[in-house]
Amino acid sequence: MAQEILIPSANNVKDEVLFSNKSKAIIGDGFFPISYTKANYYLPNKDTLKERNWVIRKMFKEHFVQIVKDKYFLAIDPLFNVAIGKDALQSENSYLYQNTRGAQAFGSIQGILSFYTAFYENQARFSEFQNEYFKDRGELYPTASGYTKDNAVIPSGGRTKPFKTDGFDYASAVSYVRLTPLKELVIQFGNMPRFFGWGYRSMLLSDNSYNYTHLAIDWEISPGLTYTFMRGKQLNLSRKKHTSFVEKPYERKGIGVHYLSYRVFPSLVIGLFESTIYLRDEAESSQRVNPVFYNPIIGLNTVVKGFEKVDVKNILGLNAAWKFHPQHMVYLQAVSDQLKKFEFGFQLGYKAGNLFNVDHLNFQLEYNQASNSLYAAENQRMAYTHFNLPLAHTLGNGFKELVVRANYKWKSIYIDASAVYYRANQTMKDKSNLFQSKSIAGTENLVNVFNGNVELGYEFNPATQFRAFVSANYRRANSANEGLSSQGIIMIGMRSALTNRYFDF
Repeated sequence: MAQEILIPSANNVKDEVLFSNKSKAIIGDGFFPISYTKANYYLPNKDTLKERNWVIRKMFKEHFVQIVKDKYFLAIDPLFNVAIGKDALQSENSYLYQNTRGAQAFGSIQGILSFYTAFYENQARFSEFQNEYFKDRGELYPTASGYTKDNAVIPSGGRTKPFKTDGFDYASAVSYVRLTPLKELVIQFGNMPRFFGWGYRSMLLSDNSYNYTHLAIDWEISPGLTYTFMRGKQLNLSRKKHTSFVEKPYERKGIGVHYLSYRVFPSLVIGLFESTIYLRDEAESSQRVNPVFYNPIIGLNTVVKGFEKVDVKNILGLNAAWKFHPQHMVYLQAVSDQLKKFEFGFQLGYKAGNLFNVDHLNFQLEYNQASNSLYAAENQRMAYTHFNLPLAHTLGNGFKELVVRANYKWKSIYIDASAVYYRANQTMKDKSNLFQSKSIAGTENLVNVFNGNVELGYEFNPATQFRAFVSANYRRANSANEGLSSQGIIMIGMRSALTNRYFDF
């Protein structure tokens, strides 16, 4: 009855879900998060028979408030991410920290209407290379001579304000309401991202940027054939020059997504993807939305408008996965915004779950590549971004990347290891021009980066993914123009691991 609620978006949850059925059938149609029903997964039940001690139940087995009835379900939890650490390879003496407090509430009525809401309040101090990236993506204020940059922006965290010494203060919220009037039809409205693909990264649309308001309709036209229609509002964090408001508003743009997926066999899913960015605001003017933007037919926007016009940018993509064994699957993505000019992106990946018949032992190998201007546009305001952050891959444009991940959980003890290596045609210390106009020649600066992370921890409560952990991160970056830099970060803390943070750039 409560299974129409969406599973958490975190990769540690997705790794478990994709192989939970222990069959060759692929979980999902090519986008996440999906409902517990679609994932063939189950919400943690209230454990009143085996353990009657209230404190033990709430700490280790169930939600803080959990009401389960025949016709409705409700859960409420406090959420935390509290950690402290040090960059052992840098001369600075400041400690790194994350202090997040939040709460979530979700529920379902009659299995037809479900909802979710969460709020996070954060203060944090990050490492030097992270600070540089966050500040480079900061919001832009108009001045007499151009624009000035202020207030850093954090992937999935949003716009910040300064906090004490070298720290950031920021808040974020996520919410949705889902209506399931028919088994084959879901209507969802909310403020949250969607992730297209089965991989760690997405070359189509990911949860890297920030939450955005959107309406989505998922319709199973016939068994195996599913169509998704989505329209949303996004922002460039550039203030408009002329306005009657006390505070200058940001430049608006819209996003439209069409996705058609077909389950050829239970083990093979192929999807076609189209995404449209429509510009609503320039620095000094606004315009109405072109009616073509609202059309529900996949591919029509690109046919009518082309890949890019004055106010529209279109992206086409392919998304596919094949689970050739209950423990093994391969997946791929291809994307382009200029076929004739050979602007393209590509992903090829392999995932294994319950490897060697060992439950909860997972492995992933993934290769990603994007040309220098794939997600850019002639009009820089139409770049494939939201909140000045990439909507797809966290590196933006001009890279070749290899990702290796492995994790294992035994009872409540887990270990998670990852390694990211990439070569990119972009500066190491200044990402402010990552999405400059296509007509401007890109920066010629080949940078090589290795980023490895190991985390060891204990999962106290599977209902909220509440974990205590210690982690070690090593990053080494080298380029001919900017030299060599290294970071070695040790962190210890506790967190509710329900969302992703893409800091491995």
